[in-house]
Amino acid sequence: MTRTPVPARYETAVDFTVRIPTRSGVTLGATLTRPVSDGRFPALVWYDPYRGAWDGQVGANARYFAARGYVFVNLHARGTGNSEGVHPDEYTEDETRDGYDAIEWLAAQPWCSGAVGMLGTSYSGFTCLQVAALAPPSLKAIAPAYFTDRRYTDDCHYKGGCLRGYYDTLTYGLNMVARNALPPHPLAVGEQWADLWEQRLREGEPYLLKWLQHPVEDEYWATGSVIGRYDRIKAAALLIGGWNDGYPTPPLRTFRALEAPKKLLIGPWSHAYGDVSHCGPRIHIHHELLLWWDRWLKDEDNGVDREPRVQIFAPEWEPPIRNRTVIRGEWHCADDLPPAAPYTWRFGADPSHSGWPREQGADRYEYRPAASPNGGIWDAGVPFRLPGDQRPDEALAINYTSPPLAEELLILGEPRFTAVVSASRPVMPLAVRLCDVGPDGTSVIVTRGLLNLTRRHGMDCPEPMPVDTPEPIMLDLEGAAWRFRKGHRLRLSINGSDFPNVWPTPLQGEVRLHLAEEDPTLVLPIWPTADPLPFDFLPSEAGVRAVATGDDPPAWRVIHDVLEDRLRFVMANGNEFVVSDRTPAEAWTRSTSRTTAAWPGAVVRAEATASLTSDARAIHLVLSLNVWLNDVPHYQQRWRQSVSRHLL
Repeated sequence: MTRTPVPARYETAVDFTVRIPTRSGVTLGATLTRPVSDGRFPALVWYDPYRGAWDGQVGANARYFAARGYVFVNLHARGTGNSEGVHPDEYTEDETRDGYDAIEWLAAQPWCSGAVGMLGTSYSGFTCLQVAALAPPSLKAIAPAYFTDRRYTDDCHYKGGCLRGYYDTLTYGLNMVARNALPPHPLAVGEQWADLWEQRLREGEPYLLKWLQHPVEDEYWATGSVIGRYDRIKAAALLIGGWNDGYPTPPLRTFRALEAPKKLLIGPWSHAYGDVSHCGPRIHIHHELLLWWDRWLKDEDNGVDREPRVQIFAPEWEPPIRNRTVIRGEWHCADDLPPAAPYTWRFGADPSHSGWPREQGADRYEYRPAASPNGGIWDAGVPFRLPGDQRPDEALAINYTSPPLAEELLILGEPRFTAVVSASRPVMPLAVRLCDVGPDGTSVIVTRGLLNLTRRHGMDCPEPMPVDTPEPIMLDLEGAAWRFRKGHRLRLSINGSDFPNVWPTPLQGEVRLHLAEEDPTLVLPIWPTADPLPFDFLPSEAGVRAVATGDDPPAWRVIHDVLEDRLRFVMANGNEFVVSDRTPAEAWTRSTSRTTAAWPGAVVRAEATASLTSDARAIHLVLSLNVWLNDVPHYQQRWRQSVSRHLL
């Protein structure tokens, strides 16, 4: 198959007034970008609550595919954009059923060939899988990117049984409070626009309230999770992931489980399509998607289904410059994910131990929530989020370092850590980092894992740790591909901190790894069958964002308050997350999110503010929403909620 750019064939036209009925009686709004032609074309659906093209201003995705013979559909979730109803939470059953109904309606339109695909990044990647699990007959192919299949463990709310830190309240969750308060466009919905808007304001509720009300993996999180239901997905699936994205494991897990035609493409990318990701190499991702659609929606024999089904970029060691925009590494491929070929590293008696002083028969660390300021930021869209040199953080960790490698190691999968541990307090976290130590001693993160030890028996059944009583634990680190070069050393660095990515647990204390009970062990998933990729991806046609300089506002900073022994994570917009090594129970976020919607004669501004704080017993959330119409106050609402920590 030749990989050459596909030229545009059609002029395009946009209609943002499309109304789509659903079985519930709620009518969804959609913006269609169509080829200017009398022909019948497949439809591509991008489905989320982010108001895409709500005013007819469509993006490059829509123009690209419409010009090449597809109808691109920006579909608005109920209660958002130009849709009716209220959007009370993410990924509701009603939202997923609406997606099914919209697909079947689109397939029946006279301009449609009857074949529909779904695509998207993040939320719209999630909805691809969720709707596909309902198996709409007309949904022939999907291409989710940066998604999860298991919301409690791999979404942006909880990690390893710990509450996420900065992201929900400082960025996404708070942004949705403001965004969901915006009105539909009058030209799209007609004279009912004001009534629809008032319903949103009156009946809407912040997602954040529900997330905090469900601190364990209960049925709430099962809604929207397709794990255990993969067999229901019949559509051909192109799964796209990024090693510098916040969701590195779900594409691997989902690919293993799917029975439908499938392909896995994982680059070094952050939380954006591979043509615009801050972490390159950047490729022409629209071309890769077009090949997929042409094969499964137009039934063209273009050979894409005969390519290696697994196409993976494997990074390798390089100086960890935080704002670099190209990642060192190579592309590899295989017909399937590699079978088990474990490399087992037992290191309990390893003389290379460093960090906290070793005790008789045990290694220990003291819990300090701010002990990892160089670990980088969990990514869901922050521009420069890469970790730095790990050696400063390793000074407050247990570290095990291998001898120099006699041969290269290429891994792909989820490394597994096992140990026998005890804790001096009933609630303690364990954070594990696998690092690549270069010839100059620089330590670079490969992957990491986190476990609130109260969740050692399962995310749905927290139990206090019995004080000073050894118990076996197992922790799967996040999925990774990596090439360890000959002469480099492996390092496992263990403490309890993942700042600013998770909320601190409330108690000071120690965790011990018991060496006499059973050697702590790391099992690495070796990739012995990797081949070089037999082709070159087309390079991205998008411009590369300039590297931040000292004259730019920093994307984020970590500030140490020496007197109070607090670390402050501060974003460029002033939002902050603060933790204390001295009093871990006391942490807080303070943040503001602003957004606007406008058309001739009207400007709507929405501003949401949040304060999330904790003490030893509970977590407290205070939210406010203020809305202005043409600079006149229009609506105001407040929410307050306190929830028990529930061993968080």
